[in-house]
Amino acid sequence: MAIDKKKLFYRLKFYGLGFGLGCVAVWATLYNGKTERSSWLPEGRVLEFLERTDVKISHQLKCELKCANIPENFLDSTFWENAAVDFDLSATKRKPCPEHYIKSKLKDGREVSVFIENCETCFECEGEGVASLRSFDNITEKENSCDCK
Repeated sequence: MAIDKKKLFYRLKFYGLGFGLGCVAVWATLYNGKTERSSWLPEGRVLEFLERTDVKISHQLKCELKCANIPENFLDSTFWENAAVDFDLSATKRKPCPEHYIKSKLKDGREVSVFIENCETCFECEGEGVASLRSFDNITEKENSCDCK
C-alpha cells in the first residue's frame, strides 16, 4: 500500500490551518495581554462579581472593623487584586445565597479573611446582585478586645 504524498500534504495543510486558527482563538480569549484577572474559572467569576457589587456591612461588623483599625472601605482594588477564594471553607451549595471565604491583604499589608454572602440573582444583569459581609478575621493580629454587640 503506497502513500500518496499529494494527499498527505493536502491533509497536513488543512490540519495545520485548523491548528493555527485554534491557537489564535485560544490566545484571543485567554491570553490577550490583559493584566486583569481572568473570569472564566469559578474563582475569577466570584471575585469579579463581588468586586462589582456593593457589599453591605452590618452595624456590628462596622464596630468590629473600627476596633481592629480597619477602614470600612477596605474592600478596595488592593483587596480584590490579592484576593483568593477558598472553596473548601465556602458554603457554595447553600441556596439561595452561597457564602464565600475570601483571604486577602489590605493596603498596609495585614492579612484578613472574610465571609461574604453572595445573593446573585443574575450574573450578567447590572445591579441584580446583593452581597453582604458576614464576618471577618484579622489574621495578622489575632488579639482584639472589642465590645461590639
